[in-house]
Amino acid sequence: MSEDPSGLARALHAAWSRGEFGDEYFHPDVHWTTPHPGGDVHGRDNLHAWLRSYMGAWDEYSNELEMVRVLPDGRLLLHMTEVARGRSSGVDLTWSVAALVEIEDGLIKRYEGMDRDEADRRAGLA
Repeated sequence: MSEDPSGLARALHAAWSRGEFGDEYFHPDVHWTTPHPGGDVHGRDNLHAWLRSYMGAWDEYSNELEMVRVLPDGRLLLHMTEVARGRSSGVDLTWSVAALVEIEDGLIKRYEGMDRDEADRRAGLA
């Protein structure tokens, strides 16, 4: 993987935009948490299954990476906008989200999704 940790985040989002799950960017022992239902997942195989289910709930889905910042402790702070249309409801949704990401051995080891204010606060920016 890229030596630039921000490049790892960009590569993952590029894979997502192609409809791929980006398994190759996650550490085998990844821990993934998001406020989405069921979004506390351990292990790459379980994460793949969760992402397939989550992304499958939408008729249309995109996750635009708006900002990547490498923090002094090496974590990444990501700001994103998710846009989706519910498969069952047909409802269009747009929400701004963020994540704090830890990298180990060039792969994403921990991904903590949350709202932007919380992520900025935990990153020491608020």
